[in-house]
Amino acid sequence: MKIKLFFILFIAFCLFSCAPSQKKIQEQQEKDPQYQYKNSMLCMNYGLYDEALKYIKKTLILDPQHFPSYNLQGLAYSSKNEKQEAIKSFQKCIEINPNFSEAHHNLGVVYEELGQIDQAEQEYKKAFEIDENYNASYQLAKIYYTQNKLELALEYVDKSLNKFRMSLFALNLKGLLLDRLGRSSEAIEYFLQALKIAPNEINMRFNLAYAYFNNKEYGKAKDILERLLKEAKDKKALDQINELLKLIREKVASA
Repeated sequence: MKIKLFFILFIAFCLFSCAPSQKKIQEQQEKDPQYQYKNSMLCMNYGLYDEALKYIKKTLILDPQHFPSYNLQGLAYSSKNEKQEAIKSFQKCIEINPNFSEAHHNLGVVYEELGQIDQAEQEYKKAFEIDENYNASYQLAKIYYTQNKLELALEYVDKSLNKFRMSLFALNLKGLLLDRLGRSSEAIEYFLQALKIAPNEINMRFNLAYAYFNNKEYGKAKDILERLLKEAKDKKALDQINELLKLIREKVASA
């Protein structure tokens, strides 16, 4: 009984002595901007943007120069579709650290979403100049693709892939560019690389089928499209698939 009583008293003593220690840790965490920042990132990962903003506010009270928090704040506002607040946050981040390429890239994305393409282009270029930010070079390639500046787009998508060879979107975009430039056999190789990363991606499989069609490999194009017909749900996608199948039948019939 004495041993049991001693054991109970020992546990009670440990719990009593641990309580102040735990309280001290919590007090230290409350005063630690990095701890608050980590909490805000966790909230962002779960899509809890308002909660993230609360933790970011705490971080910035503790450390007003904590530039990653302004970047994260911009992402939170952008996710809430509060674009002007997002712009202010990214600009504040850049004001504190002009060489933080992610903030330039993210600011460019918001400008692009607002249709301010010239401002977006400038921010993407700044991001790329800082550390060859591959997301920024991809965004530039995408802008030039839509503007039909195909050679310039190809230059920037190559820069993106030089930095990150497994960029799914850059591989797909390079395939589209090569196909439009009449280099369909090369385009096929890039679509195949992209599909190794995302084998079930419908748009890329359609792009591959189109490249096969342009390369006069009608059988391969037809096989892909017939499989897509069973999987695609979107009416626009189904119309595009049927239209290309019709073109294939016409080409085969006239051969």
